[in-house]
Amino acid sequence: MKFKSIKYALSIGLMFCAVGIMTVKASSTIVTFSVDMSTNVLLGTFVPGTDTVSARGTFNAYGTMALVQDSSQLPNYVYTNTVNDTADTNGGELQYKFFDSNPSSTGWENPATGQNRAALLPLTSGASLVLPTPFFSDAGAPINYSVNFQVDVAQQVNLGNFVPGTSSVEVRGLFNGWTGGATPLTNNTSITVPGEPGHPLWQGSYLVTNSPNGAEAFKYVIQPGTLWDSPSAVNQDGGKNRYFTDSGPQTLPLVNFSDAPFSLQFCTNVFNVDMSVVVGLSDTNFNGASLTVNGDFNGWGAGIPMTNNPAAANTNIYTSAQTVFTGAGSTIQYQYRYTNAANGNIVYDHLDGINGGGGNRVFVEPLSITFTNLPTVLFNDAESNDYILQPTPVLFSVNMMSNGVYVTDALGHQFNPTTDSLYINGQFANNGGIQGNWYPWGGGPGVANPAPAPTGFQMVEVGSSTIYTNTISIPGGTPVKFAYLYGMDPNSLAMGPFIDENTNGVNHNRVLRSTGFNPYVLPADTFGNQYSEPLFSTANTAGGNLSVGPAVAGKIPVMWLGRPGAHLQSKGSLSGGVWLDIPATDGTNWTAGSSTTNGFMSLTNWPSSGSTFFRLIKP
Repeated sequence: MKFKSIKYALSIGLMFCAVGIMTVKASSTIVTFSVDMSTNVLLGTFVPGTDTVSARGTFNAYGTMALVQDSSQLPNYVYTNTVNDTADTNGGELQYKFFDSNPSSTGWENPATGQNRAALLPLTSGASLVLPTPFFSDAGAPINYSVNFQVDVAQQVNLGNFVPGTSSVEVRGLFNGWTGGATPLTNNTSITVPGEPGHPLWQGSYLVTNSPNGAEAFKYVIQPGTLWDSPSAVNQDGGKNRYFTDSGPQTLPLVNFSDAPFSLQFCTNVFNVDMSVVVGLSDTNFNGASLTVNGDFNGWGAGIPMTNNPAAANTNIYTSAQTVFTGAGSTIQYQYRYTNAANGNIVYDHLDGINGGGGNRVFVEPLSITFTNLPTVLFNDAESNDYILQPTPVLFSVNMMSNGVYVTDALGHQFNPTTDSLYINGQFANNGGIQGNWYPWGGGPGVANPAPAPTGFQMVEVGSSTIYTNTISIPGGTPVKFAYLYGMDPNSLAMGPFIDENTNGVNHNRVLRSTGFNPYVLPADTFGNQYSEPLFSTANTAGGNLSVGPAVAGKIPVMWLGRPGAHLQSKGSLSGGVWLDIPATDGTNWTAGSSTTNGFMSLTNWPSSGSTFFRLIKP
């Protein structure tokens, strides 16, 4: 089985940082900024001699560089200044905006659209760049002119994003209010590009109306499906759009859609997934014959079957080899799926799905390499220590009073402790013997008869308090971080709860931090106040909250939010030596610590002499 290693390090002594030395070629561009404030002067939102206008951008970390009036431009009120831009890379992009200090002004320009102005810098260090002179917030008298847009979609054909004869391209931007269908481009069938099939160039000229030297933003869009162009960082403004300056009639440079150049090759990709944890813990109803891989390579259509090797050391590793004719350097998204044998539901794999991740897996087709054996991953990236391995008693408690009054549910019913009952439901229910499966209880607005609750899931009031508790044996196969909800049964008529704690799908999420207690006591909840505890994981290495306190009697307290499968390591120096395991601190058995709002906080005391470094790991 393949394992991940997650680490979060902390020092309670003196930590030294080692730095390397590298030599880089300095970037430098002499940039001249200028802006016309005439419209602001006319409107009284800029007073020459009293107010100031400044240029702010990537060149000065959006600090302030005051501009000075160029009296030779009168009667136009033009302000200018020159700076040596060493912050932006030669050949890279400069982004900037102007700022008016007048209290009646908008302050930052272009408040309606919010976009930055942008310009490409020269490749040569020490070169000069004189930027065009726009009106502040592009508030000059509008001018009309024609702009010719052009884009190459050859690589999008390779990737299946563009179907010749069916797909088309349009352009949307500030100039047309980002309106779809208003400015379609035309396939130029008179032009062919060497090496590219068919006629991938799409062009179109449209009238643009804007203030002189104004900032324009736009993108190309493939239809049908509304696939937006995604330009590379150097070709996008602050809003991630393409841009140009309203400097008069012009033909924009020919670009590749999403800046993806044409590249085509046969690629064989071998997909590998380890289902060991699914088979052994999370779903004992797993049927290997239903396991498939889906992705861009098959248009997310019917899943492609995967098979295992019965003679292999690990018979739970499933593979599938797919050969596709695709673009080198293209991004491929994919996902594993199977059908649960008990209820027929499709179970989906996600990147870091065990910790709530919902994204697809992604890889990039290598350049000049036509065979890729993808690394074996665990389904949902779930390791055995991401699950509770054996039945574990957990004490739940919830306060049904908030701010001195009994709580009201999402359906408008106020809890009555004399007549109402309270229940709990969650991933630990194991409905139908399926791990992580909630009981299908209850109803929402308009549902009169929730299903009766099974024995053992009713919350019981503690004396005459407003606190209701229940100790539930959490079965093996339940995630270490599990979700649950409370539900009322008004007048105790249905013998089961409505789904009424919320209406937005937000659950309580708590972590079983140690299996060394009997029972493990969760922090008290308040009905309607959903809380999610942090979990130390691949996606959240800071979730362990590793910290130290002040020395007491020659000892330093080391504290962390533990979990099964995670433990401390120590080391005397970062400059050498090896990390030493402290296996007793693993959440499977550690019980020294205290209760917090995030559950049990582990604690150990360490001699305060010398320097010791700690880190929390989940091997």
